[in-house]
Amino acid sequence: MRARVEHGVLGYTEAGPGFFDAVIGWVGRRRHWSIEREWITPCPGIMPSMAHLLRATLEPGDGVIVQSPAFSPIPVIVEQNGLRVVDQSLRLTDNRYHMDVEAFRAAAERPDVRAFVLCSPHNPMGRVWSQDELALVAGIAAANDLLVISDEIHAEVVFPWAQFVSYADVAPDSSRFAILFGPSKGFNLPGLRTAVAVIPHTGLRAAFHRELHQVNEDFGVNVMGAIALEAAYGRGAEWLDALAGYLAGNLEVLQAGVTERLPGVEVITPDASFLVWLDCRALGLPDDELQKRIVDQAGVVIEPGIAFGANGSGFIRLNIGTQRGRVTAAIERMVAAL
Repeated sequence: MRARVEHGVLGYTEAGPGFFDAVIGWVGRRRHWSIEREWITPCPGIMPSMAHLLRATLEPGDGVIVQSPAFSPIPVIVEQNGLRVVDQSLRLTDNRYHMDVEAFRAAAERPDVRAFVLCSPHNPMGRVWSQDELALVAGIAAANDLLVISDEIHAEVVFPWAQFVSYADVAPDSSRFAILFGPSKGFNLPGLRTAVAVIPHTGLRAAFHRELHQVNEDFGVNVMGAIALEAAYGRGAEWLDALAGYLAGNLEVLQAGVTERLPGVEVITPDASFLVWLDCRALGLPDDELQKRIVDQAGVVIEPGIAFGANGSGFIRLNIGTQRGRVTAAIERMVAAL
């Protein structure tokens, strides 16, 4: 990136062979998925790509299955594009979230439901879905001809006790699905606005490209983002593995501190990501009071669980992607405030 800045030309740029080779190599090495170059479309982010895919294939009023608690922009994007959220609540049992497969089947069989947005690993709780779980929903989705958009942006950081499975590993060959991912979360590059959509289905890919063309988003890539992606995917694996180990240590510190010093709070153990979901319901505090104490009084930045849906009430999302001393300090401050 420094070399490109020193070069001095930051004009319009197309994704070159190095970009596509980096994506193909990364997916092959890390996800053991062999993809074709023509399946790959560079794009400016996961959420814009999701919106384009929905607009390209659905009609106003169509239903889209979203599993909650959900990353808050997902239902917003669905509704702002004239579609309806068909909420499927995940079930929390013994410190772990699970899909309600039968409820998913019932929703998928409705004639007004046309798509399913999968978050894998799931944000906000970092759940990595098993192959069996994904195979069940993939079979149901294919049987009902649902478009499946799999947001896999958090798949770059997976803890040693989990094994990430892409939706692509279980999807029937003929089904319509798109895998969205990029280096922004694992390598902390969201400001460079660079991601990829991998779409094997020819018709779906063509519809996506038409939508991008209509809004002029097929006109080159972010020059610095493309360089960063090539560097991250080409030379960043060792660093990323070390990061996952460091984050596992941060999580251990958080779990120990919460268990010992914050009775009434439970850490929902994540399988992936630097984001941790904490169950604070036993404290008996309203969401606004919980937010006031942790953010305003303790000075710890969190996301209130209610922002992820009604079933996120009483929870908070905490970012542990920082120095370990800051995690320890955050615990100390929350203890004082709660």
